[in-house]
Amino acid sequence: MPLPRIQLGSLSVSRLILGGGPICGISHLDAAANDRMLDWFTFDRTKRLLTECEARGIDTLLARADNFVARLLREYWNEGGRIQWIAQTAPERRTVAESVRMAAARGAHAVYLQGEQANALGREGRWSEIADVVALIRDLGVPAGVASHDPAFHAERAQQGVACDFALQCLYNLTGYRGRIHEQGHESFNPADRRVALEAISRIAEPVIAYKILGSGLGRVPAGEAIAEVAERLAPKDAVMIGMYNEANPGMVAENVSLVEKLLMPAQAGSEI
Repeated sequence: MPLPRIQLGSLSVSRLILGGGPICGISHLDAAANDRMLDWFTFDRTKRLLTECEARGIDTLLARADNFVARLLREYWNEGGRIQWIAQTAPERRTVAESVRMAAARGAHAVYLQGEQANALGREGRWSEIADVVALIRDLGVPAGVASHDPAFHAERAQQGVACDFALQCLYNLTGYRGRIHEQGHESFNPADRRVALEAISRIAEPVIAYKILGSGLGRVPAGEAIAEVAERLAPKDAVMIGMYNEANPGMVAENVSLVEKLLMPAQAGSEI
């Protein structure tokens, strides 16, 4: 049974998307966990993970627009890999526009504005700047997305008339990393945030990628429980993103694919996608 698919503007993607946090050493736990991920995810192991994902129907990676990811994917593609890259703007770059242009130049299939960057602009009422980022991404020839940690953000974005090709919604309202790979701020994973975020997702008009559904790559919530909860609320147009740190569980990719096939496939019935 193939994984169901959704459409992000002109880009068709598997309804389960691989998250790039673990391969970049972002554990959302502590510095020691970050280091364990970095030690595990050598280029060879990461390429093997991407190859397995493709073999099992996951055809898209969501990862930062930084030099490490771009170099990794260049090597992987040169060796015949075909996984698609949805690039997240990297806040440590000098400007958002620089991050967007770097991603497009390095082969990203879609680009989105990182969640805390978008939320900060929204809090300051700088909605026209968010619209400008969306326009720049589209001008570079790829679908444009906007992410959020704040569950109220996308409703306000719609009221402000800022449209995009796809949205991303975190299941936790986090303010720790703020998208910066070396910033280890405090993050509180409040289970109550999940219900609020899922209710917000149900009201978003664009296709939505729900992320942090396990509570990070280290799995604060068991995969089966998390996917079942999310499956009840997502529309057929929506997808889930899961980071997979598979050092202790070599069967993780197969298990996650099986759960998505079982729990998200029924919601796909009747969809034209």
